[in-house]
Amino acid sequence: MYAVPCTRFLEIKYHDWRDPIYMSIETVSVESIMTRGVKCVNERQSVKEVASIMSTNNIGSVIVTENEDVPVGIITETDIVRIAGITENFLPHLLAIDIMSKPVIPIYVGSSILDAIQTMKLNNVRRLPVLDRRAKMVGIITDKDIFRAIINSESLVSSIIESATIEHRPMYQRLSEFMIGEMVLPQGNNAT
Repeated sequence: MYAVPCTRFLEIKYHDWRDPIYMSIETVSVESIMTRGVKCVNERQSVKEVASIMSTNNIGSVIVTENEDVPVGIITETDIVRIAGITENFLPHLLAIDIMSKPVIPIYVGSSILDAIQTMKLNNVRRLPVLDRRAKMVGIITDKDIFRAIINSESLVSSIIESATIEHRPMYQRLSEFMIGEMVLPQGNNAT
């Protein structure tokens, strides 16, 4: 058995992860790139109110909560379009609870970008409410938040290229599509 000095560990141990040299999708937390001030609705609000909130705020989803900060579901633009498409008349009396997707899949503030990517892929979702240690919602992270963080950081681009695997190919493909969209529309589409 040989003892090998672990110089790489010592080098990283004494440096701040925010130092651009050490930024990677494994070290950057979701808390640092999440969106704060998430728009929420309660289960008893009408779908019309939900759609109005989404339209007014130019967002693609709202979180359905209990007690204002405990997420119990999510409503996306797709949910509203789906329900409008299967009903003969869009029923104004439908409530958030009637169309929300549940259970909501959360992630915690200390989780990394890689954790978020893997959670999204595993659950086939594009948005994750971010919870603190008390399981209270403090933000939301979307695939677009991740893409923006990656394209704005050379270190993160390098890190994602280094970790490119067949397993993550769908996420890389969406990243490529997002990057092309950002080049065509410099401000991008803010709907998340």
